[in-house]
Amino acid sequence: MNYEVTMNIKELGEKFVTHLHNTEISLTENGDGRLESLNSEDDVTDSLRENFKGVNFLEKGHNRSFGDIDVEIDGVVYPINIKMVDEKTGTYNGGGPKVFNYVLFGKKDTNWKRLVKSIKENRPTKVHSEYFYLVYYKRSNKKPQFVSLTDIDRNSIVTNPSNPIQLKQNLNSVDRTESEKVGFMIELFKEVLYKRAEPYMLLQDMI
Repeated sequence: MNYEVTMNIKELGEKFVTHLHNTEISLTENGDGRLESLNSEDDVTDSLRENFKGVNFLEKGHNRSFGDIDVEIDGVVYPINIKMVDEKTGTYNGGGPKVFNYVLFGKKDTNWKRLVKSIKENRPTKVHSEYFYLVYYKRSNKKPQFVSLTDIDRNSIVTNPSNPIQLKQNLNSVDRTESEKVGFMIELFKEVLYKRAEPYMLLQDMI
């Protein structure tokens, strides 16, 4: 597909979904499912780069620690996290403090304490940046999914003290206002903080 991008990121994401659903992706097989998923992400991103010539993909490795592929539209860079999911997988990792910081403040590097301080001192009224997932179900006829974290239904997310944002299969999405998106992210953040502190509170007879 050789065309100029005149659509927004969500419309483009749905084009990605349709392409991947109708294309047989040769996965880089590995007995270790996690390594297979990691290696196969390149198979997906290579297919997108080859078939969407008019899209401004940033160079490989540009942002690998944060997004597996980056798209630039009208001067805005959108990181997209490619998730290769086996049908037997219950939940899979959606990110940690960097993702919270990026969505709320448009920044990446942080830690839990700095992020708490930022929220307390400068709670945003709207999200700064959207963070997207492109979910590809391995060896399955399931249609891939393209969704922003702030649009995911709360029932499709599990929080975890070590891997904070855990996504479920078959993500459901909802419409939220800007203020509701902020509230959603901060409530997730609070829940993670509570779970991280819970063993200490039990030790100290605080709960």
